[in-house]
Formats: sequence, structure tokens, C-alpha cells
Amino acid sequence: MFRTLTTLLAIGTAVAMPSVKPRQSSSIHKLLIGTPFQILTGTFDGSKFAITGNHTAAGTAPSWMLYKSPALFYAVNENANDTSLFTLDCGTGNPTFKSAANGSSGVVFLEFNSDKTRMVGAAYGSGMIDVWDVSAQDGSLKLLKNIVVPGEPNPAQGAHHPHQALLDPTGRYFVIPDLGGDSVHVLDSKDDKYEITNTISLPVGSGPRHGGFITDGDTHYYALATELSSELYLFELKYDDDKLNLTQVQKQSTYGAAFPPANATSAAAGELVVASNNRDVYVSNRLSGNETDSIAHFTYSGAKLDFYDSVSSGGILPRMFSLSTDEKLVFVANQAGDAALAAFKRTEDSGELDPTPVATLPQESLVAPALAATPSMGPQFVLEI
Repeated sequence: MFRTLTTLLAIGTAVAMPSVKPRQSSSIHKLLIGTPFQILTGTFDGSKFAITGNHTAAGTAPSWMLYKSPALFYAVNENANDTSLFTLDCGTGNPTFKSAANGSSGVVFLEFNSDKTRMVGAAYGSGMIDVWDVSAQDGSLKLLKNIVVPGEPNPAQGAHHPHQALLDPTGRYFVIPDLGGDSVHVLDSKDDKYEITNTISLPVGSGPRHGGFITDGDTHYYALATELSSELYLFELKYDDDKLNLTQVQKQSTYGAAFPPANATSAAAGELVVASNNRDVYVSNRLSGNETDSIAHFTYSGAKLDFYDSVSSGGILPRMFSLSTDEKLVFVANQAGDAALAAFKRTEDSGELDPTPVATLPQESLVAPALAATPSMGPQFVLEI
């Protein structure tokens, strides 16, 4: 199977535009971490993690956060309809709640427009899309629009589940995978209208979840991971007649041909990240039935994606992972298993991930005390800021 690190652990052991070079980070990586009931801040010094701050609110699920430099961030509450604004203490880095506003319930993803005056939220729980005005100097939230996801959902799911709203390379359109509708919606922000102008259908039962953009010369592509079928799609973006269309050019397993899941029925792809080199694409594979879940690595070349390798995530249920700002590391958040957080070295030339983690943190270090006896309550989100 994929290169496992279970034995190594026993011995002791995620928007820049695709064409933008990675920002160089200091030797200390400052992290935002989301777990059920908790927003944590932490650091990684190249060899170990440390938790530096904690905001606890029982019943909340801050499963996605969006950072606004220098000291603000927004957090969803997947369990309710509030989206919150926090500040970061410049000295300690502690998160402090500032304000909240109500939108649609069950938001799981946030994304800015190009000048960060608007923010789009994908509400998995209610099948809605929220558009916020965040142009105020203090970052406060003003709801501009609730958009109902159109069309009929997959009968087996019974509801639309938008899971992401990612700004395209032109800065005009938001591409929204709809897990419950087996479709991808295009939201046009032109003239501040924010209207769904196109819907692309995928096979029934695919469950589109997260994607990322690749730029190759003057051509843009969209790589998409589907949760229910654990497949990796590649679409070419076509900008015609004031409209964005997606044309499928490739489809393959998120596991690659050599590393199938032990349980294909439960397998569910999670996060997808495209490196700034527009070549390396990483996908997290969850609920595989293997001893640990995995991060798969694909490489783009000539309008296609080729499987490169797969490494253990160090735990189970890697819902989200992200590259460090200098892209020399990958931070993985595992909801269960031995390692709640894991840091892996990334080779810049090849994009290869070292299968042996630089450092890990166990679940008991991150799970909220009130949820200690509840399974799969580990981190859902990790991002360097």
C-alpha cells in the first residue's frame, strides 16, 4: 500500500492565485487550527508544534477560517447560521472574538473576492450561498445576499450541499462544487450582482467536494476531487460570451492505480490543494479502511494529471490539509487516529512529500475536553497565517 508511517509513529515520532510565487515565511510558522468547540492558535518551529491560544465556544464547529492580514480572520460555525470575526493579539497571537452575523446555516467554506471587500460562503447544511460585504475598516460583516442553489439534488442525498466557493484565476467567477447536486455552479460577481450563470453536471453519485485551479500559459484548468466516488477530475475553463464553461478532459481515482482503498464503499476524498507551481496537486483520501488515511500527489503536464505518489496522513479522516506559506511543508489535520496534526517536508523541485513526519501532535492535545470521549473530534482545519 502507500508508504505508511505507523511504525515510525510508534518509534517516536488550507488563496493565492495559481501564478503567484509562494510567500516566504519566517522560521516560526504561525497556525490557525479549528476543532469542534475550539479555535486554536499555534506555532511550528521546524521540529515541533506548540499551542499558543484557545477560544472555546461549546456547540460550535469552526471547520473553516479565512485570514485577513494583518490580524483578522473569519470563522464559520458549521453547526449553526453564524459567521464570526476574530482578532489576533499581535503579541501573543491569541484569538479574540469580535463580532458575529447571521447568514445561512451550515457554512463550511469562505472565500474573498479579488480585493477582499466581499466574502462568499458555501452553506453545506442549507444548500445556500452567502455573499457578505466585508469592506468596513474594522472587518465587520454585512450580509448582502442569500442565494438558493438551483436545480434538483441527487435523490439519494435529498438536498444541495455546496462545499466550496473558489475564486477563479480571472478574479470574476466563483466555482462552487455541489456535493448534494452532483454538479458545479458558476457564480458571476460582475457588477456586484453575484448571480449563478452556469451549472455543470457530473455523474450521479460523484459528490463534488473541493477543487483548485491550474494555469498553463493562457489556459486555465480546474482540478476537482469528488467525495462520494473518490475521483479526480480535470476540466478546462472556457470563457465564452461573458460566461464561464467547464469542459471535462480527464477523470481518474484519487488513489491512483497502485494504491486502492481497503474499503472502496466508505472511501471519501476530502481536500484538494494546488501548489503555486501549477504542477503539484495533492488530495486527501479519507475513510479508506487502511490503517491510516493518505495524501495523494498528482502532477500536471500537458493538459493531464499523472499520479505520482501517496503517503500516510499519520491518522484518520484528514478532512483538510494545507501548504505552508513557503510551500516547504504540508500541515495535515486528522480528525482521528494517532496524529491529530502532522507536518511533512515537501521537496520543492519534485513536490514529493517525505513519508516520515517532521513532527506530530496527538489527539488528546487538541480535542476539546468536553468531547474527549466522542470519536473523530480532532482538528478539521489548519492554516499558516
